[in-house]
Amino acid sequence: MNKNNILAVKQAMLIPVFAFYNILIGLFVTGYSVTSQHISELALEAEFFAYSHRLADILIGLSMCLFAFACFSIAKAKFTFLTMFSFGMTWIFAGIFIMNSPLHDIYGLTTILIVVPVVFALEMREFYASKKFQEFSILVTLIHVIFFWFFYYGFMPVEYKGITQRIWVAITLVWYGVAAYQMFIFVNKQRQPTRTAQLL
Repeated sequence: MNKNNILAVKQAMLIPVFAFYNILIGLFVTGYSVTSQHISELALEAEFFAYSHRLADILIGLSMCLFAFACFSIAKAKFTFLTMFSFGMTWIFAGIFIMNSPLHDIYGLTTILIVVPVVFALEMREFYASKKFQEFSILVTLIHVIFFWFFYYGFMPVEYKGITQRIWVAITLVWYGVAAYQMFIFVNKQRQPTRTAQLL
């Protein structure tokens, strides 16, 4: 496996870091409520918070797109590439366009996130270290389904929409970090026999 692919996998482990920045930064914004306001509403706050939040969104999206390219290059996982790359683009657009624009989530394309974990688990099953990861990916997909069901049918209390969104974002983007870590561990194990052979 070439070094570019390894780097593309490794950098995706940073996705949760950018995610938690966006999740927690609202705690430091005067007049902003992490309990009742969406994360995207940070783009309407003071310049530092607005632009750093939007930059984090763009970095998350770019990281997802690079990870998608790595999955396609390593395993020819075309459905993983299509879904993960599309979801990555929604994050880039979310960082460029604020929430009053229909381009903020590319006209609802964010719903593709529902299938990303299970598609990855199926197509990339030979390229992650723990088989328990497959069960974790299915669980995350089910959480996505439940979240959207609750959201669209008004089962979520509006006064706590900030908290519920942050929990969902944390679960979603931690999955990306775990997926990248699982692939990275697998790749390292595969490289060890090659290194040993070179020494001999």
